Amino acid sequence: MDFNGLLLVGFLWLVVNLIGRAKGDSRPKARTLPNRPAGPPVRAGGEPVDADATQREGSQLERLLRELERNMEEAGGFPGRPTRASLPTPTPLPDAEEIEDRTSLEEPERVVSLEHEVVRAPRKRVDYDEAAEGIERGRIEAAAARSGELTKADHTRFDQRIREELPDHTAVRKYTPAQLRDAIVWREILGPPVSERD
Repeated sequence: MDFNGLLLVGFLWLVVNLIGRAKGDSRPKARTLPNRPAGPPVRAGGEPVDADATQREGSQLERLLRELERNMEEAGGFPGRPTRASLPTPTPLPDAEEIEDRTSLEEPERVVSLEHEVVRAPRKRVDYDEAAEGIERGRIEAAAARSGELTKADHTRFDQRIREELPDHTAVRKYTPAQLRDAIVWREILGPPVSERD
């Protein structure tokens, strides 16, 4: 409850208290609490004798609310709060059966006969022996072409083929002195420190 709520409760209590006094009821009746548990001794105002400020404030607020409630009951209820008789009668909700969609998702049974002749395409005949014979013939012919005696024409043909190739496939690119100097500088920068070199 915030500060505005407390002000409103205090103002209502003051108004109800003034209405009660105007009726001639100047002294509020003391209410007895049934079965009050035994506790510390209490002053005439209902505050405990050895209570701190928080407990005293709580008991004063509780007393204030009880008096406000009693005065409201005597004045005929809380103003502005509707009674049960003044509330409109609620309209009943429609029955669930009226809203329910009873459309069935089931379909009628269909009888399908599986007793008919199955027509399949004829199987393709594959003969691996014929393929193996062709591979074997090719190997024999290749071996016969290789196993012949080399003649002087074969040597000449081989000599011409190797002379047509480049003389050196392992040639290394030549570096200028400036490129070599830069390589050494970069090795000093990016390489391990001198103390960790072999």
